[in-house]
Amino acid sequence: MTLCPCLTARAERSHDTTQLLNKRIITMKRLLLLILAASIGLSAEARHPIPAWLRDAVVYHIYPSTYMDSDGDGIGDIEGIRSKLDYIRSVGFNTVWISPVFESEFEDGGYDITDFYRVDPRFGDNAALERLIADAHARGLRVCLDLVAGHTSDKHPWFVASSSAERNEYSDYFIWTPGKQGGKPDKKFVDNDLPRDGYYMKNFYDIQPALNYGYTNPDPSKPWQQGYDDPGPTAVREELKNIISFWMDKGADGFRVDMAGSLVKGDDKAHTGIRRLWSDLFDWFEAKYPEGILMSEWSQPQYSLDAGFDIDLIIHNGRGNKLYRTLFTQTANNGDHTPCYFDPEGRGGCRTFVDDYTAMLRETAHTEGIAAMPTCSHDIWRLNRFDRSTPAELKTMLTFFFTMPWTPIVYYGEEIGMRNIEDAPVKEGSFSSRNRSSCRTPMQWDSTPNAGFSTAAPELLYLPIDPSPARPTVAAQIDDPASVLSYVKQLIALHKSTPALGTGGTWQFLSDPDRPYPMVYLRQKDGERYIVALNPTRRSVSASFSLSVSSAEEILTTCPGNKYTLAKGSVNRIRLKPCSAVIYKIR
Repeated sequence: MTLCPCLTARAERSHDTTQLLNKRIITMKRLLLLILAASIGLSAEARHPIPAWLRDAVVYHIYPSTYMDSDGDGIGDIEGIRSKLDYIRSVGFNTVWISPVFESEFEDGGYDITDFYRVDPRFGDNAALERLIADAHARGLRVCLDLVAGHTSDKHPWFVASSSAERNEYSDYFIWTPGKQGGKPDKKFVDNDLPRDGYYMKNFYDIQPALNYGYTNPDPSKPWQQGYDDPGPTAVREELKNIISFWMDKGADGFRVDMAGSLVKGDDKAHTGIRRLWSDLFDWFEAKYPEGILMSEWSQPQYSLDAGFDIDLIIHNGRGNKLYRTLFTQTANNGDHTPCYFDPEGRGGCRTFVDDYTAMLRETAHTEGIAAMPTCSHDIWRLNRFDRSTPAELKTMLTFFFTMPWTPIVYYGEEIGMRNIEDAPVKEGSFSSRNRSSCRTPMQWDSTPNAGFSTAAPELLYLPIDPSPARPTVAAQIDDPASVLSYVKQLIALHKSTPALGTGGTWQFLSDPDRPYPMVYLRQKDGERYIVALNPTRRSVSASFSLSVSSAEEILTTCPGNKYTLAKGSVNRIRLKPCSAVIYKIR
């Protein structure tokens, strides 16, 4: 149907007016943020305000190969995810983040991409992904995809062309030495017998050549170091925009950006080049997709949020070494047990976490971005691991994730307490310094063969099912009010209904960090105050702290019987039973 010219013109004028108003609002918010930053003595770069919907987001992260298999080949797929949208919504999640589903050689679990514009046949096709997004939107769910911005597969047509002996339009899409004389500059460059005379730089594995975004301060004596504004890096940045536009125009709501802090190279401790890249990109992104979001795998929110990211994931690297690792990581890479805070024997500490997280909040106070710690991911061990495995222990940890001032991000299966499978077979490059297959085993839906994940023969499954006869399942927990799943539903409902416990509430540590058990902190907003107390140990513990409190009402607990005492002189005392958590509303 063709619209009459007057209606078309009117629609275009309306759209232009809306866009102009959006830009003016963004500019005003930026100005306010800059004034706030200056008032508290922090430097700030202009960044876009986060979309309103993100303030209430609760994210569910899916590794597609092991979530749900719809066609019986033993590998999860897009139709499988689509068939579980009602379940995802019923738990309370409203945003889905899916690890890469694009064409790949699968030498690194889908993170070695050969075509950014096509869904890999193992998962379906582009139409299947568009149906998934449309069905999710119909249910009030948003869908974020994974953007592998830093590298391709060495089988990608861009790299094949770049490795040609003859110069072509892709010659500078990757980082090459001008020849092999003198050997490799460093261990990031790869030996090869390709037609081109030179070594190429990798981003992770050898089969993942680094895309060329340029160097912050290129050294003229090192000709492989091109400048940020040179033709090659400029062309690569345009390709990145094309990839983003392609999927956003098909309905995607945003991306999680893999290795987001690694794109621009060079010895630059202030991350000047990479911050410039993302700031430039966000100027374009916010104008074209004002409701879209980008999450970074960076773990340096003092840089990433200033650059414009809506969320920075605090995981097991970067600043996460002082945050995520000290709280949750039970082993070092060599397999030796290392103390962490959420340790049933109470051998950990929280001083490092408290000091660094408090500093992080201060450093990022001038931004609207969110530093968020996910429960785990396709790269990080599950919470249920070794001797940390009971429902009470898992509920206590999950209470932490849902009551901190960030967007809750839950890896699939964590909502039922799936176990980390230490001896899972290495699959598609899953072993780096650790066996990442251990956290990628199939979702456990019910007690039928293969736990309801697939109708394939067990030997055909992407990874084996948890062999334990006591393995948790959705079917066993969905109607059990005492289950981990039911408790997660309560936490999500509380997070959504209670602004003080959401992303906008303030956070203050109340107990003594040098006497780490229990952990007690205060959340407040708009005159409402809540205290969260956590005891991950297998013994009763207590803490005292000073705070003006006239009453304390228990809102949610993992274990009835914990005690809150109001004493003289505004000194409060909390005594927690073993492996328990409690949330109080205080006045």
